[in-house]
Amino acid sequence: MTEGAKIEGFEKVMANLHKEVARIEGITVGGLQLAATKIRVDMDRTEPLIPVDKGNLRASWFVSSFRTLKGPGVVMGFSANYAAWVHEMVGAHFRKKGAGAKFFEASIKRNEKAVLEIIRNNAKIR
Repeated sequence: MTEGAKIEGFEKVMANLHKEVARIEGITVGGLQLAATKIRVDMDRTEPLIPVDKGNLRASWFVSSFRTLKGPGVVMGFSANYAAWVHEMVGAHFRKKGAGAKFFEASIKRNEKAVLEIIRNNAKIR
């Protein structure tokens, strides 16, 4: 999201997810991308939804895959320069019904078990 924005709680949620993902053997890029897709779709279907004014924030979603010596990984998020600011607007009244702050964090928390299952189901057995 945006550099310099104070994002509270997100690091802890991601650290918990990373810890569980690290326990899965044979992770594939495809499984990680499917898991990211699950999170993205959920943000459009389950409250708090991604706030929408003109649609730029929603359209700025990205998933980028990479490989290291430890294995594959993905980076996902929103590239709009105000994404973190909107994400942290707790108490704000958004135009879109059901939209709210912490939409990304809430989706990751809500879908942790499903995401881990997707990654496991798409892992290669070594």
